[in-house]
Amino acid sequence: MLWISLHLPCLAIEIQPPDETAPTAVTDGSGARRRVIACNAAARAAGIAAGMDVPAAMMRVPELRLSDRSRSDERRALNAVAGWAHQFTSDVCLDLARWMLWMEVGSSLRYFNGLSTVHGRIREGIAQLGYTALPGVAPTMEAAALLTRHPDLLPVLNKSDLRPTLAPLPLAGLDIPSTAIDQLHTAGLRTVADLLSVPPQSLARRFGEELTQYLQRLLGDRADVRRRHRQPLVYRRRLDVESVESVEGLLFPLRRILQELEGYLRGRDLAIQQLMVTLRHRGEAQTALRLVTSAPERSASRLFALLREKLDRIRLEEAVEAIQLGADEFVEPRILQGDFFDDHQRESESWSALLDKLRARLGADAVRRLGLSDDHRPENAWCVVEEGKAPALEGELPDRPLWFLPEPRPINTLPQLLGTPERIEAGWWAGQDVRRDYYLARTDSGAHWWLFREAGTNRWYLQGLWA
Repeated sequence: MLWISLHLPCLAIEIQPPDETAPTAVTDGSGARRRVIACNAAARAAGIAAGMDVPAAMMRVPELRLSDRSRSDERRALNAVAGWAHQFTSDVCLDLARWMLWMEVGSSLRYFNGLSTVHGRIREGIAQLGYTALPGVAPTMEAAALLTRHPDLLPVLNKSDLRPTLAPLPLAGLDIPSTAIDQLHTAGLRTVADLLSVPPQSLARRFGEELTQYLQRLLGDRADVRRRHRQPLVYRRRLDVESVESVEGLLFPLRRILQELEGYLRGRDLAIQQLMVTLRHRGEAQTALRLVTSAPERSASRLFALLREKLDRIRLEEAVEAIQLGADEFVEPRILQGDFFDDHQRESESWSALLDKLRARLGADAVRRLGLSDDHRPENAWCVVEEGKAPALEGELPDRPLWFLPEPRPINTLPQLLGTPERIEAGWWAGQDVRRDYYLARTDSGAHWWLFREAGTNRWYLQGLWA
């Protein structure tokens, strides 16, 4: 097995709307124990760091903006990242307390063409989600977690290389209580090698079995059995925002949750054609946006472009407090294989994208397409339908011209008639009975006409033309 661990050290601040100018920090605790747990780049540049107590931070940067930690928002965000991670592997674990996530990629390396490729795609995807992530790669979960604290170290690919790689590392990166680390320091133990040199029985007597079991999991001598993350059957994502009053302020959180949705869909090898986005305002007020695509879709960039078209058509009467995204119905993805000599699939995909963009910009009712009606009368054999609503007609359809005259035009001089006539007699059930004999004709100039003769009057009419 080979695990990639991701530590998200700035999760508490990065789940909030980005602010690149004002120094901002997230705090935890109360009273004298209130401390900074995460801060943005502007605060770090001013000397603020995680672990600093709030009075000291305010003395250093008086204009520092503080906000309380939201564990529920952190839990929703980390679960969404875990759902996104399933596109790389089905074996995903997470630790909310440590802001840590693991992916077992050993079984996926051949599919992704090697570790460097999958590692690069994970780093790129996390950056697109807007998170800072420290990666670690090792054969055990805890070793990979420890290596996230030392990004300068190379990935450990073999279990036999774990001990020599981890031996010189300090104890501060281990997942053991800080009081135990202080006691180990007092005993003169500074590195992982020092700790591993102590007999396990002595460590168990002093610190309990939990420490020795942790070290066994660290080195792979004990199975690391923990709960795996499971994908939900329907997709729900809620993202709280701080009183967003403009459409522009919704773009960053929308882009993030759509990236998460794409990872979820890729992990389940599914796509969608319907998506509901609800903007929640104060109280019970809400704005619902329903997105329908003409073809199966799971690309975050395309869904974002369509949603932005819809957002440009609305006016926010009240500030938005939360964004909810939901998808209940899933379809198989449309995966097109390119053909060097045939652009039909590419043109079809471009046409579907154009239809979706027009619907998003003009409204679903403004875009229709022509369909066929089950009627023999040519003027009644077509209709305007919604996408995917055309009735299924059985049997072969006769050859008809694409250019129909708005009204049949009487003609006095017949051109050359070709072939045999076709009798169409219908409409009696609606009081619009027609009895016509249709002919294909060719004029002196070479044009092809579609003519008919009324059976009752023997008068001739021009119905349509071929190019």
